[in-house]
Amino acid sequence: MITQKMKYALKAVMVLGDEAAGQGRPLRIEDIAQQSGAPKRFLEHIMLDIKKSGLVASTRGRSGGYVLIKDPAGISIPSLLRLIDGPISPLPCLSRVAYRICDDCTDEATCRIRRAFSDAYYGYLLMFEGMTLADLMKGETRGEMSSEAIPSA
Repeated sequence: MITQKMKYALKAVMVLGDEAAGQGRPLRIEDIAQQSGAPKRFLEHIMLDIKKSGLVASTRGRSGGYVLIKDPAGISIPSLLRLIDGPISPLPCLSRVAYRICDDCTDEATCRIRRAFSDAYYGYLLMFEGMTLADLMKGETRGEMSSEAIPSA
């Protein structure tokens, strides 16, 4: 499950992506907050992380603000998720970027928990890894499930 922080980050970069496709002018943090529905104070921290990653740039001054500097088709949603929320794997021993052996593991090769989650996780990754900001901006889905198809949790 993604965090609220990640949802705000996605909304903010979509606002910047829409602006880049339109007039392309820098947007003040207040404008991004208003258009995305994210609280300004929280969004300031998120935008700093995104800026450090090289996806956006900022300029100071009267006509300053944030601009998207990378093509939305080149912005990987899983990479943004890892930037904001950290590793996305269900177990540390399955992580591509933050691998570590589980504290209670005696043998990864025979671990039934790892094997069960591995199949589901890699299926998820196959679908998820190619998702970009451009896909989100277009509103494209990849096999959206109806609420009737989802078992209650």
